[in-house]
Amino acid sequence: MLLTIIIFILILAVLVVAHEFGHFFSARKFGMYVEEFAIGFPPRVISWVKNGTRISINAVPLGGYVKIPGENGEETLTPEEEKVVNPEQLFSKKPAWKRIVVLCAGVLMNVLVGWLLLIPVFVHGIGSGVTVISVSKDSPAYQAGIQAGDRIDGFSSVAQFVETVKSQAGKEMSVTISHEGSEKNITVIPRENPPSGEGALGVGLSEEGITAVPFGQAIVDAGNMALQVFGAIFVLLFKLIGGLLGLTSGNMFQYITGPVGVFQATAQASALGWVHVLYLAAIISLNLAAVNIFPFPALDGGRVLLVVIEKIKRSPVSARTQAVVNGVGFFVLIALLLFISVRDVIRIW
Repeated sequence: MLLTIIIFILILAVLVVAHEFGHFFSARKFGMYVEEFAIGFPPRVISWVKNGTRISINAVPLGGYVKIPGENGEETLTPEEEKVVNPEQLFSKKPAWKRIVVLCAGVLMNVLVGWLLLIPVFVHGIGSGVTVISVSKDSPAYQAGIQAGDRIDGFSSVAQFVETVKSQAGKEMSVTISHEGSEKNITVIPRENPPSGEGALGVGLSEEGITAVPFGQAIVDAGNMALQVFGAIFVLLFKLIGGLLGLTSGNMFQYITGPVGVFQATAQASALGWVHVLYLAAIISLNLAAVNIFPFPALDGGRVLLVVIEKIKRSPVSARTQAVVNGVGFFVLIALLLFISVRDVIRIW
């Protein structure tokens, strides 16, 4: 458990720092004043000032932010800010294209990190086949000694294995599993009427397969996969909104998880080995990129949309309007996060 917590925090820290550094670096390059670079959300634990920017480490490690005066359309400065900030350094004083680059820089960093993390995954490879990623307590698989990380031999897909298990419900069946280089045969009896959400054996399964390739090819394959994953998640978000509005069918929430689900996935990846941890971190990074660039209030994509609206109407969106829109968006996001987290806890329980 302690190792999982450490890995979970490290993954979040690396991805958040990368995202916020993208905003910070681009803002500084464009001559904007960066008031604060924060990891986590308040209350503040520790902070220091370097080159005019306060670096903060906060207590809630589920995100971060870069504070740039004028980013919410506020043109006025306090007397203290006027002593250190030139009005031309305000976010709102910069050309629209520079503001859009700064807003998108965090997303680009997460895509870059996801790509870089996938490169060693492709160099090492992940064996194809069916892998156990979780085992329900007191299930047939649990009683037979099957554990997370076991690879089920003789099956090329999850669907093939599931069909075989269903056909053997109530009967003894022999399964060959590999774990850390050793093989063993076990006998297990699939349940005919398993509890909801568990399945006949009580295992969570993953169908994996990344063939090891030379480093040069790994760079290309990792880049292709990063773009495919990013695109798939972005499309899924539109389908989710469409489902909420009754425009699309299907329950898109089944594909979404929150911090609790990510923590569980981290535990499963840790049991499978370092290459699986890198793979998970890459997928999380690409998820963060796709979610943040989505044109929804309070997200980077929503702020980009406000800049685009400003150019279309040829006048700035008022600070009050931006505050209301982003405030409502933030409230909706927090409510959605709580809903998903509660659902994840209930599912795991």
